[in-house]
Amino acid sequence: MRCALLPTMAVILSCAGCGGDAPPSEATRPVVPPAPTAAAPVQPPAPTPPLAPSIGSGRIDAPAIGPAPAFAPDGTGFVLVKNWDFGTGAGSTISTISQLSEHFQYHDQFGTIANQYGSLIVAPDDATALKGRKQPVEGRNTGGKPVRAFTTDALQTFLVPLDGAQECHPSKRNVGNGSFQAKWKLAKGGSRLGQDLLWETRVRYTVPPYFWFAIWCSGNKWDKGAEIDLVESFGYDNGGGYTNYDGRFWHSGIVGGREEDHYGNWQSSMAKWGVKSFDATAWHVWSLLYAADDSITIFMDGIVVQRGFSHWTLGTKPDGEAIDMSFIFDGSWGHTKVDSVNKPLPASAFEGKSYEWDYSRVWLRQPAK
Repeated sequence: MRCALLPTMAVILSCAGCGGDAPPSEATRPVVPPAPTAAAPVQPPAPTPPLAPSIGSGRIDAPAIGPAPAFAPDGTGFVLVKNWDFGTGAGSTISTISQLSEHFQYHDQFGTIANQYGSLIVAPDDATALKGRKQPVEGRNTGGKPVRAFTTDALQTFLVPLDGAQECHPSKRNVGNGSFQAKWKLAKGGSRLGQDLLWETRVRYTVPPYFWFAIWCSGNKWDKGAEIDLVESFGYDNGGGYTNYDGRFWHSGIVGGREEDHYGNWQSSMAKWGVKSFDATAWHVWSLLYAADDSITIFMDGIVVQRGFSHWTLGTKPDGEAIDMSFIFDGSWGHTKVDSVNKPLPASAFEGKSYEWDYSRVWLRQPAK
């Protein structure tokens, strides 16, 4: 076959066998990169949910989960060991009477339900009442009225006439109250404990005349101490119009130890520390700093209101027997040994009156060496 006779074929042969460029093979063909695909967006890790608040064991090595102190009067390093947060709202740890009874008792460490006050601590039920002490029980002895109730943010405790009393008198002890005391306690205190203690409680109250209110701690034995009263107030009538029915005056003190201010005049001493006025119906935070060197500082809303020193021993003696430390919440009425509050009051005067407890927390710290 001749190329001249078949021009079309000649072109083909010329391309294939007459020295023309060969078509590119697969091996020499340029590689075209694939079109990029959109990368999937990187998702941030899911946030770790906050741990639920807890009451705690009372020990540094097994702490509670909860807030830092509202007022940190002595630096950092404190570990929350007890977080009693009252109320039915989020963040609360004590929301029912059953939970309250699990962690608190309705009598003092000596098994009494009055302690010379003019009213009796009421138990929520027979199971929590002291046996053999004729302790009044809520409902049965209160005419169906509550002595303790939870709001969203607090525990309310009430003063209630007992067994239908129409005229109430401290000497008759015919008023019931909702006071309570922690079952947990420290085995020792101050230098005997060897740790710094910070105790903080937030509370407010709307009270009748002759009320008696205290946040305090003492031990399993007592002989003029050891005792620390973060706050104590009562609704006295000293005559001549000198009354404290609304609780605007109070004192802080150290029983048996040394205190900087004896609060001989409550109003003057409060002013000395910078508290010119006080509204008991507003929320206030009471704090105790009891250091491992036995020094004591008491605060109200972060303001120092007392300083002192005390060994946490029987009678506060330097070489005395070490005692434990209980945490006590008294919302009571009247006193059989104090004339200014040992007076009658009609049952109607207790309507709409209560103490409200928001929270109480305990922190411990190993002191710096």
